Amino acid sequence: MKRYTQDAKRFNWPAMLAVCLLAPHRPMYLRRLRLTDPLDQQLADSLFFAAPDFEMDAFGRLPVGDMALPLADRFPAGCAPEHRLTFAAFEHDQPVGLAQVGLHLPTADSAALLMLLVPRRWRQQHLGCEMVSRLSKQARRWPGIQRWYLNVTESNSAGQAFWRHCGFRTTATGLSTGHSHDLLAMERSVKARPHCERHGRPEDAATVGGRLIFARLP
Repeated sequence: MKRYTQDAKRFNWPAMLAVCLLAPHRPMYLRRLRLTDPLDQQLADSLFFAAPDFEMDAFGRLPVGDMALPLADRFPAGCAPEHRLTFAAFEHDQPVGLAQVGLHLPTADSAALLMLLVPRRWRQQHLGCEMVSRLSKQARRWPGIQRWYLNVTESNSAGQAFWRHCGFRTTATGLSTGHSHDLLAMERSVKARPHCERHGRPEDAATVGGRLIFARLP
């Protein structure tokens, strides 16, 4: 926990913006994984377990419990099988990231970004921001989907700064999952752009509301 707290304090917003602006054009592409395919499952597992700090970074808890849960079973129970999407990100054919999306959650016009991770060796290279941009390009073609939705722990200041950089805004706070840290909800139009492409409006307290919306499975 001490290391996590120190990492959050070291987060440097101007540095992130500089990395995005100075990053060369990356030939990144996304490929949808079929977790019923043994090779795709192996690829997804290799990316997931290459980021053992994902649970701590994203949800403020130690990597136990559902770290061992098959990735196909990490979707919310109310998410229909045909709405469960898993993507691997590749750069120069090297797998560098993993994402899971649940369509039509928590509302019919939104997609829940349930997981976005980049193994530590590939971080600080603009890859996470690029993954969000490429997922958004795909999302614009998904029928009925107009916005992204995600959860992040209220204690994860670095994570919140990253998502704000990607254009997300807080819409609810104090969402409880029964774990040590409450979650907040963040949303963004699938047509929005990250701050490194177009500076957005600063977030203000007037946009934060306490309404009942979807939270990631504990």
